Amino acid sequence: MSDRRPAVAGMFYPGDARGLLRMVGDFLSTSGRSPDASVTGLVCPHAGYVYSGRTAGAAFASAPDQVRTVVIVAPCHRYPVRGASVYGGEAYLTPLGRMPVNREIADRLAAAGHRYEPRAHELEHAEEVQVPFVQVRWPGARIVPVVQGYSDGRSAAALASDLRAALADEEDVLLVASSDLSHYHDIETARLMDAGFQEAFESGDPARLERVLSSGSSEACGGGPVLTLLNWAALGGPFAAERIAYDTSATASGDSSAVVGYFAGCTRRTG
Repeated sequence: MSDRRPAVAGMFYPGDARGLLRMVGDFLSTSGRSPDASVTGLVCPHAGYVYSGRTAGAAFASAPDQVRTVVIVAPCHRYPVRGASVYGGEAYLTPLGRMPVNREIADRLAAAGHRYEPRAHELEHAEEVQVPFVQVRWPGARIVPVVQGYSDGRSAAALASDLRAALADEEDVLLVASSDLSHYHDIETARLMDAGFQEAFESGDPARLERVLSSGSSEACGGGPVLTLLNWAALGGPFAAERIAYDTSATASGDSSAVVGYFAGCTRRTG
């Protein structure tokens, strides 16, 4: 099976290796964050790097130095998915080169019922934009790209359980939930809505996060992946969910009338 070619290189991030390496390296080095060996998962935004790259960089800079497998759980923007689709190919390509897939884990998830829907991955930017950060941060790692369809708490918990089972004998695993927050509200409204999301996330309670999302008081296009992350973290024992960084598109665009919110968070072991 052929490798997945980049769909948004030159649009969401630089299309040349030198420019991309320089940009990602800058986001990581200027984040003010240090690696934390207790971090098990991240929430990272997925907009164009000009808008959300610094927030994503703060998340990736906070992760452990030793990571072998990165599971990227992203929402679907281009093609609707029922349940979750696990990428069936061998690698993702970016201007930085070839990022291999951990086929053993992907095959276990497929055997658990999470089949590969090629159209879900072909044009999906929410998983693709995470890959260059992984390539720079952990050049020897492998990825498991997962596109998750609309998800309530029950289906997110089921996916989290399947991920725990598939990863049971794996060491140095990081789960990345790809999500932006509120979309196209004025900046005051956006900050209020996004604060509610962040407070719910920091509680570590998936049910609380699901309530604020289902009520409409907060928004997250990757709400399902974040619910999966919280459930997955809970299955690993005592944990904390923490805020790393927050920003809006107004920082880059100067337009505060209709902004998108960007959040970086993490889960980490506490026991």
